[in-house]
Amino acid sequence: MTTIAACFSKKQMAADSMCSGEVDHYLVEKLRVGKTSVFGAAGDWDKILAFYSALEKGESLEGEIDIDVIELRHDGIWVYSDSIIPARIKNDFYAIGSGSAYAIAAMHLGKSPKEAVEIAALYDPGTRGPIDVAELVIAKPSRKKVA
Repeated sequence: MTTIAACFSKKQMAADSMCSGEVDHYLVEKLRVGKTSVFGAAGDWDKILAFYSALEKGESLEGEIDIDVIELRHDGIWVYSDSIIPARIKNDFYAIGSGSAYAIAAMHLGKSPKEAVEIAALYDPGTRGPIDVAELVIAKPSRKKVA
């Protein structure tokens, strides 16, 4: 249970921090910032950590991942839904997790991803702050001097 929202035009992704176990709840960082993208994932926390570990080590992913992942890239928003093969979302914004409908509606009304997750937290019992935000950094091309 979570809410993760991304907006391509704002180059921003936001996520709540709640993670629930069998009998307890605790706070985690659900976003990962890579060299060229930002990731957020919803689902079983152990599977999310395995997915992030494979990405950070540059390992290839095989088979089904059994989690939902949203990736904000320079060319748009991509979603991995139980698969290692992402699908590009044409929309300017998108959200995953138990509070995704609230977040999508909020962004449709002009709210930022952070505001959208805050609104989702008001109505979705599986979403709780604090809200983490990550910005997609656009690397500037290096300029080579021509002799």
